[in-house]
Amino acid sequence: MKSGDKLVVTAALPYANGPLHIGFLLEAIQADIYARSLRLSQKDVLYICASDMHGTPIEINAKKAGMEPEKFVDKYWKEHQEDAASFLISFDNFHKTHSKENKELSEHFFAELKKKKYIYIKNMDVIYCPKCQRSLPDRYVRGTCPLCGIADQYGDVCEGCGSVLKGTDLLNPKCSLCGTTPHVKSSPHYFFKLSAFAGKLKKWINSKSADLQPEVKNWLKEWLDKGLEDWCISRDAPYFGFEIPNSKKECGEVKYFYVWLDAPIGYISSTKNYCDTKSKNKNMKDKTNNKSCRWEEYWKKGQVTHFIGKDISYFHFLFWPAILMAMDIPLPKLTVHGFITVNGQKMSKSRGTFFTAKDFHKLYGAEALRFYYASHLQRRVVDVDLNFDEFAAVINNVLVGKLGNFCYRSLTFAEKNYAELPAAAENKALTKKVVSLSEKIKKNYLAQDYHAAIKNILTIADMGNAYFQKTEPWKNKDDPGTKTAVSWCVNLARNLAILINPVLPEFSKKVFHALDEKNRTFTDLHFRWKGKVEKVPLLVNKVEIVRKETFPLRLTVGKILEVKDHPNADSLYLLKVDLGQLGKKQVVAGLKKHFRKEDLTGRKAVFVANMKPAKLRGEMSEAMVLAADDGARVGLLEVEKMNPGEEVHFEGTENSHQEITFDEFIKINMAVQAGHVFYSGKKLISPLEEVRVHGVNDGAKVR
Repeated sequence: MKSGDKLVVTAALPYANGPLHIGFLLEAIQADIYARSLRLSQKDVLYICASDMHGTPIEINAKKAGMEPEKFVDKYWKEHQEDAASFLISFDNFHKTHSKENKELSEHFFAELKKKKYIYIKNMDVIYCPKCQRSLPDRYVRGTCPLCGIADQYGDVCEGCGSVLKGTDLLNPKCSLCGTTPHVKSSPHYFFKLSAFAGKLKKWINSKSADLQPEVKNWLKEWLDKGLEDWCISRDAPYFGFEIPNSKKECGEVKYFYVWLDAPIGYISSTKNYCDTKSKNKNMKDKTNNKSCRWEEYWKKGQVTHFIGKDISYFHFLFWPAILMAMDIPLPKLTVHGFITVNGQKMSKSRGTFFTAKDFHKLYGAEALRFYYASHLQRRVVDVDLNFDEFAAVINNVLVGKLGNFCYRSLTFAEKNYAELPAAAENKALTKKVVSLSEKIKKNYLAQDYHAAIKNILTIADMGNAYFQKTEPWKNKDDPGTKTAVSWCVNLARNLAILINPVLPEFSKKVFHALDEKNRTFTDLHFRWKGKVEKVPLLVNKVEIVRKETFPLRLTVGKILEVKDHPNADSLYLLKVDLGQLGKKQVVAGLKKHFRKEDLTGRKAVFVANMKPAKLRGEMSEAMVLAADDGARVGLLEVEKMNPGEEVHFEGTENSHQEITFDEFIKINMAVQAGHVFYSGKKLISPLEEVRVHGVNDGAKVR
């Protein structure tokens, strides 16, 4: 990083298909801390992002919502900005990939790549669903990974082994929209010659300038050793995106830019939108008051740093750099983070561990999450577990008990006892330690080692607390030496507010306000402040974890694949059930008097997935189907929109995964009221749809 460089920091573009969640916030906060620390170092930096708006999921979900795609994505574009702002994410520009700038740049990139012979047309096999009457993007095909054998994987990336796939690679593929077995057909498409850049990419990843994380370097070597295939950059209609110019003439039918072509270009188009807006708006000041603002100055002459999740590493480290190489644009730096888990498990709506930004903010606010994430983040590819017991301990014992306690008690004591404070006491030994640690903290931020920055900040806070306690200013408040000692503590609190600012900007703002200061940078770290301390509000609040009641059953959606007669019982069926990640199970069900085989086959229902396996009339039953029985009629619990393996739960509860016996099960009282299932006054709910029971009277028992 050279003096005077124009810098760009980006977070990966969130998909405009739903609200932001705490997984995206991990990345956005990580990038925000870096951008804020660069600003405090007086660098010319733009923090850039946008909503990723194109692709088949947008087109399909907009249709389900009864909205035009443009209105559908704009709704989430606005929500994304509101959610980011609530967590103090300081984007300089948050644009959209469905924009005139992105259309112009995508077409420009395509034309240039084509001119340089890096794009060609060839026929390829695509997956076609005869029932939906459409070609299926890889993401809309599910099947078994041919490399690791894990079932129910998407056709683009296997979540089990991380391999990049094509829908045509999957074994036993199914259409994700309707469950039909699709077939393969040939279709002409545009390809980018990714294979032509293998040598340059190998040279780049082994260079010092790439500054790759060790884990990432290993992935890239493995991928490059396997060989790079040319990349299909077009998609068939129907598709929400940019139409490829002249595609109908060249391919015989209209093609659209694949989202992974125009989405990364969205980083540049958002920068362009910022610069174009600034150039038109004379009142919009550049960070360094530099009159010149063109996207090329940031991307071709400056330095770009992308923050991304490990799940999109292949695209950002191979495809995107190859595109930039072809366009003669310098390559970015990249920092990869791991996944976010909650209490040690993957986020799950059905388990109540999926938090949107709005939900989390209502419960705990912004700065608690920012501090927790920062205390775990360093420049290594590690997953971050949001363990709520640890979360409470970190916020209440560390943030509140150490940093918050020292700053608040020092400022409050000064405000209550002194009309004005003199210069700080001479405290050479402690001041020297603070200065040394402050230099380390500045370097920690720029090295993206926030864990170390927080550790060093807390060391300074501990020194301050020990000094305040040792000085005992409450014993002799009017003594001149006491005043100067308190002034030193206030100066230390001020310095801590500057140092913690990238992580806790609101905390810092409250301290600065009490000292009649604002917009401090790292150059303002010193012990020369003197004057009057104004009343300071509470700097940080303790958190209280909201505990959910544990319901004893694991209520899981299953799809009935096959129904057979029980060989030893006239009233029983044998069901073969797909329970998603739990696999396919055999279930013995007493439904024969109430349902024909064809009424059950292909149907989704709610199953108890944590039943202890048992033999029923000689056949093993590995789960239990739930049904409501009023004595005359029986009804299944209906969940058509959810996928096999997803869970439903009673309001305010989380499902237990601990095995349960049949004797324990029959003691659980669930009943139907107005078509819904209730347990102890709590309704059975799902994140996607109403869980309903039809055809039975109120009071019907569910068992």
